[in-house]
Amino acid sequence: GVIMSIKRYAGSGFTEVSTRKRWNGSAWVNLTIGKRWNGSAWVDLWSASGGSGSSGSASGSGWLVKNALSSASSPHVHYSAQYAAQRDGGAVAVTLTFAAWLSSSSSRLGSGIRLTVFARVNGGAWSSVVIKESSAVWSGVSSHSASLTLSGNAAGNAITVDFYVSRAGSSYGGSAGKLGSASSPKSYRFSMS
Repeated sequence: GVIMSIKRYAGSGFTEVSTRKRWNGSAWVNLTIGKRWNGSAWVDLWSASGGSGSSGSASGSGWLVKNALSSASSPHVHYSAQYAAQRDGGAVAVTLTFAAWLSSSSSRLGSGIRLTVFARVNGGAWSSVVIKESSAVWSGVSSHSASLTLSGNAAGNAITVDFYVSRAGSSYGGSAGKLGSASSPKSYRFSMS
């Protein structure tokens, strides 16, 4: 694992401050740490090791979810999401790549239905990308993908991504393809190293 460090400004540069941790029941986590005013906002006094205070950077990548099932069937749509994140000071950018596929080789989701993925990072503004155009016909278990890049405020090394999939167009298949909603999105949390 990566050792996180806290730094303070000593007049001419950032110097180490010993990191204190507490046991949260399953892991050691950093205690709440101080903040400093960067001219427009309060930012955490921490960095990835090798960084320089709150101006440091960190990155991470992995899976948010490997198989989230749509809220309704006829047919069910399966969703996976991978992330690649970069933190630079108080800002974070997260690129998400979504994949979607149907349950069986005999499944079909016809034209007239558009599926749009909405996502946000750390409670920021929603961004969206269309993963199924209304003119497209999905059949069988082939995978379909779409990606988008989100930006938001960093919250230490813990990042939360919310996403949901909305449906528009034909009533064929009821509400097949939908996943969560704006008021109840799927929420996933990961840590950057």
